[in-house]
Parts: sequence; C-alpha cells; structure tokens
Amino acid sequence: MPDRVREAVEQARAILASYVEPGSGDCNKTINNLLNVLDDEELIEAMEREDAKGAGRTQ
Repeated sequence: MPDRVREAVEQARAILASYVEPGSGDCNKTINNLLNVLDDEELIEAMEREDAKGAGRTQ
C-alpha cells in the first residue's frame, strides 16, 4: 500500500474513532472531515496506480 493511501486510511480511522467517542457525535463534521481526507487528487491517483498494478497480476 503506498504511503499516501496508508496515511489517508489512518486519518479516516482517527476521524471515525473521534466520532464514536461519547459526546462527540457530530455527523456533519465527521462527514466533512472524511471528505477532506478522501476526496484528494493525490490519494485518488495513488489508488489508481495500485489498481493498475493489480490489474497486471495473474490470479
């Protein structure tokens, strides 16, 4: 997994962990924070490169 993808997954996990803590269940803030992390051109490009590599593998 490329560093950028790993970083995004770790950030998303932290956002979700914060959401499930008692007293901090702001759905809109959580969704916006997740979008800020996941809707990122560099992340999308890294994932597309990984998909392309995977497509070349035989099963």
